[in-house]
Amino acid sequence: MDDSDLPHRLYAAYNRHDPAAVADLYSATGTHEDIADGRPRRGPEAIAAGLQRFFTWFPDAHWETEFQISDGSGRAAITYQLTATLQARMGNIVPCGQRIALRGVQVLQIDNGQIGKSADYWDAATFQRQINKTTVEETR
Repeated sequence: MDDSDLPHRLYAAYNRHDPAAVADLYSATGTHEDIADGRPRRGPEAIAAGLQRFFTWFPDAHWETEFQISDGSGRAAITYQLTATLQARMGNIVPCGQRIALRGVQVLQIDNGQIGKSADYWDAATFQRQINKTTVEETR
């Protein structure tokens, strides 16, 4: 498989809710950062652990990729829409059917067939507004 297939494999693993498969796509020193929260995860194990926690909160998470841009030298950007329902307590936020629908862009640096670095850009204000709703109707 060439590097251009790696984003597809990444989002397929996300949608299977398979943190180990996601971690396998990263190099031993790979990093992932959700830019909105500013806390990078370093190494495949930390990346998998963060994703597993996310799936605990949002077990129905689904990423719909829209398009991918690659520059031919190991960099790619993927636009997506994430939809999910909060189903477990997230800090002091109690689940009560809050739905999220977030658009984002993930930028990958691919080295020797593995992700060396990923940066995920999404709007924290939109996430907070949706997650702080108290009923399903209010999140629409």
